[in-house]
Parts: sequence; C-alpha cells; structure tokens
Amino acid sequence: MKLTEALDISARMMTRAGHLLNAEEMVEDKALHQYWIYSRDLTNQWLQNLSICQKVLSQGDPIRSRQCWLEYEPDLREILRADILHRSWYTILQATDTKNNVCHCEPICRSVLSNQMQVRTRALKLILSGYQIDAARMNRLNEIRKSAEAWSDLICSHLVIRYDIQGILFDEKRAAKWGKQPLGLLLPELKLPAFATRQVDSNWSLITGSQNTDRLNSLQKLARTMLDCFPPSAFNHDGTLRSV
Repeated sequence: MKLTEALDISARMMTRAGHLLNAEEMVEDKALHQYWIYSRDLTNQWLQNLSICQKVLSQGDPIRSRQCWLEYEPDLREILRADILHRSWYTILQATDTKNNVCHCEPICRSVLSNQMQVRTRALKLILSGYQIDAARMNRLNEIRKSAEAWSDLICSHLVIRYDIQGILFDEKRAAKWGKQPLGLLLPELKLPAFATRQVDSNWSLITGSQNTDRLNSLQKLARTMLDCFPPSAFNHDGTLRSV
C-alpha cells in the first residue's frame, strides 16, 4: 500500500467517523478483538524481521548488510505507512469513547498504538543505522516518515481538539492551526495526479468490496479490520461505507 492510499483510507474513515460517534450501540467486541489480533500479529512479524536485519547489520559485512536492506526495506515502508492508519483509527475510537462517556474501545486501541510506537521506534533506529549503507535510500525513507507525520496530524487534528485526545500528535502547534479549519478545505492540499487518484479509488474499492481477504495485502487487511468495526447501518447495499 502506497502512502497516498494509506492517507486516503484514513481520511475517508475520519470523515465518516460520525457513524461511530453517533451510534446508539458501542463498537462490537468481536470486531475490536479482530483488529487487535491482526495488529498484534502484524507487529510481531515486523519486530521479528527488524531483529534479523539488525543482527545482520551488527556483523559488519557490507554485502550481506545491503542484501538485508533490499529484503526488509518494504517492512520499514509499511511500518511508516501503517502509522497513519493506526493514529487516525486510535483518534476515532478514543473520540467515540469520550463522546459516549465510556471506556470500551480505549484498552484495545491504546494497546495497538503502543505496539505500533514500539515497532516504529525500532524501524527509525534501523534507518539511522542504514545511512552507512545507502544514504539515498535512507533519505527516501525519512521523507516517508515526515510526510506520514504531517498528514497524520492534519487528519487527526479536528477530533483531537474537539475531544481533547492526548499523546497522538507529532506537532501540536500546527495541528491546532489545522483543526480550526473545515477538514474538507484542508484535504485538497493533497494534490494527486489523475493516475494516483485512480489508484486510491481502486484501493478503497478493493478493501470495501472484497469478500476474500486473501486478495488483500497486509495494510489493506489492517484497514479492513478497522472498517469492520463500523456498524452495519454505516454501509450501503454494495458494502461501501456511506458518507455521514
């Protein structure tokens, strides 16, 4: 999943968060549990791969180290892209609990975010180590990190400010500024070429319309577990998530 696709999914869920915020019933326990299980397994897989890569780098063999990067760099990219999904979803679930004055989603979403922050920290340390191997590739990864952080703050800022959600923003000052403007006016700042727009629409259609999750990649499956937490009334007959 590309960064623009992760951003698109997060923005669509955020603009439809009212389905959860205004729902008469709480998020189903089974759906929350499935989100937690899949997130846990995905994080554990990433941590295992990062440990292998770190071990290879510590041995100091330049040829093996570069081979290791070629094999595990996709994991680093996925971890950074997943950060947008996890942070936006954490914000939605926390806001839902706060609005309904309950502590229903909080334990699971906080556990998932804690695990994501752990693996993200490990990934960033590995990227710093990688500058000795290929500075250009590490710079590209760092650009993904900075973009993911900025877009995460933009998407989450409105609910964070409204429901006083702590510990989710990277830059509170810029988020406070963004949070004063309607989300619909801010999102067009993501100027995508026509082919990219088709890609994100196709990605969204695949996630919401696929009955066989085996067709989905790891981050698409992660997004699907989030969408499955929305109430049935939030979906159209074709399975797509309705606008609020």
